[in-house]
Amino acid sequence: MKKYKKIIFVCEDNTCRSVMAEAIMNGFKNSLKGGQELAVVSRGLVVLFPEPMNPKAVAILKSRQLEPTHEHSISLLAEDLTEDTLVIAMTEAECLSVAEQFGTVADITTVRRFVGQSGDLEEPHGSLSDYGMFFEHLDLLVKMVAQALLKEIAEEPSKEENEEFTGEIESGGERSNEKEDDLIIPAE
Repeated sequence: MKKYKKIIFVCEDNTCRSVMAEAIMNGFKNSLKGGQELAVVSRGLVVLFPEPMNPKAVAILKSRQLEPTHEHSISLLAEDLTEDTLVIAMTEAECLSVAEQFGTVADITTVRRFVGQSGDLEEPHGSLSDYGMFFEHLDLLVKMVAQALLKEIAEEPSKEENEEFTGEIESGGERSNEKEDDLIIPAE
């Protein structure tokens, strides 16, 4: 697999899903060998003005001892993208929008496609518990992305964490036998 120096999580407005994914990856990557070398940010596709983070998303992150890295949404810009950047969108439509707006300077995929699954991660709506359930699902997917990108865990997880994570992967998250070319829109 290609070695990336930067990961950009992208969603529509950079107030919830991509912010949560960035916080999860930043909280997890330091436990993986090589994780400290990876820059992780989040951006939005439609940011007309800086919007505050979704308060329910922030509350869920804080309840998990995670913090958003910025207080307002940030737009994806052409200068964010380089050949050693992987853009991970939440939906197929957002993935295609990145490719249409910016070309394929960087590799582009969706979080689910990258881990061998199909489907989109739509914006959560409803109660705080709905956001909590969304977080749990996204947490698993982002950790699968991190492990695929960085391959080796520097610190062995506890037996309970390892059994829990392995069980969740075996229940439907394992990467399929698809070629990497099918998982990522490669940079030109």
